Amino acid sequence: MTIRPLHELAAARQSPEGLLAGLALRNDEDGSIRAGKQLISSARSYGLEMRDYLRLAIDPTKSENRDNYEELNGYEAALKFLNLPIGDDFDSGVTLDLASDTFQYSPGTRALFPEVVDDLIRSTSRQVDYETLPSLVGSSRTINGVEMISTVINDENADDFKVIGPVTEFGRFRIGSISTSEKRVKMYKIGGGYRTSYEFQRRSRLDLLTPYAARMMRELELSKVGLATELLVNGDTVNPAAVVKTQSSFNGTPGVPNATAGRISYLHLLQWLVSRAKAGVPIDTVVGNWDSYIQWLFMFALPTAGAATTTDAENLAATGFRIGGVPLLNGQINFVLSTTAPAGQLIGIRRSETLEQLTEAGSLINESERAIQEQSITYVKSEVSGFRLVFGDTREIYNYNA
Repeated sequence: MTIRPLHELAAARQSPEGLLAGLALRNDEDGSIRAGKQLISSARSYGLEMRDYLRLAIDPTKSENRDNYEELNGYEAALKFLNLPIGDDFDSGVTLDLASDTFQYSPGTRALFPEVVDDLIRSTSRQVDYETLPSLVGSSRTINGVEMISTVINDENADDFKVIGPVTEFGRFRIGSISTSEKRVKMYKIGGGYRTSYEFQRRSRLDLLTPYAARMMRELELSKVGLATELLVNGDTVNPAAVVKTQSSFNGTPGVPNATAGRISYLHLLQWLVSRAKAGVPIDTVVGNWDSYIQWLFMFALPTAGAATTTDAENLAATGFRIGGVPLLNGQINFVLSTTAPAGQLIGIRRSETLEQLTEAGSLINESERAIQEQSITYVKSEVSGFRLVFGDTREIYNYNA
């Protein structure tokens, strides 16, 4: 499908009433459903999710009742027009009851059902997520079609990824070529959902879904973290698997005694971090599983020699370093948790230069269509995502079991 240019949508912005009147029909369920499907089809044609589509498609200032939408963007104006809660309105039980009523009697409005539930979770959920994708990826972007794996090659030295450096007078700058391979980025469809009957929804408030939807969002994040970790370890069809450096390989370094296998040695770890910095790709993020995280914490938990009541962690905290990170010069190395990271190993990366998340345009809008069904209300949380390695030299594995 050819994606339509966004300037067409921006040039034809409408008032909330003009765009959404068909969805709000209460005595014509079939007409409301048709309007909802038409809205979804229009959003998909621009490659946008419903939230972004409504932001561009609706101009609240064009409404005859513009004072009702003061300081609201297009998406928020749509919610208000359809009697759906906005922001702190989730604190009002009456507003939630009204939203449930809207979804029941104007079925076309369920095109916005996933977004409203997501907003509800963000406003009311108190869960803490330990594994999060933003801690792993350096950047994210949306793609409209197949994405090919690209590589960077230095025209003078294919093994050297650096392109910036001093040159002599009249000398030639080093140029790196970004070339596209014949292999495409692997995309994954990840998600799940819950379905309730009309009767159930009529007797229950919208916020009943909060704990179930919150768990879905957490499991979706876990899946994406697992896929990203697998790519960091194994590489793709163009970039090879990460190089593994054993902890014992630093035995005998001046000032560094032999290490105990199975336990992270602070001195050996620092030698590894410095070796990566000397290679021109200093590590700022280390990825490990729960067992590695315990090892990471216990590096500083023992009392410092000569000070029976003071630990290394407390001494570091007094100098301004957080316990969760290993200090290196004036910065720190952050630990990122991933359940699927290999046992006994730490994956060291330079986050901004290593991993990019790709999300397929319109992959979420497909789930809005599922919300408009007969005899049921379906909440589905899913997306089509993939990951791409940006550079091939910014990751290495530290094996403290060997």
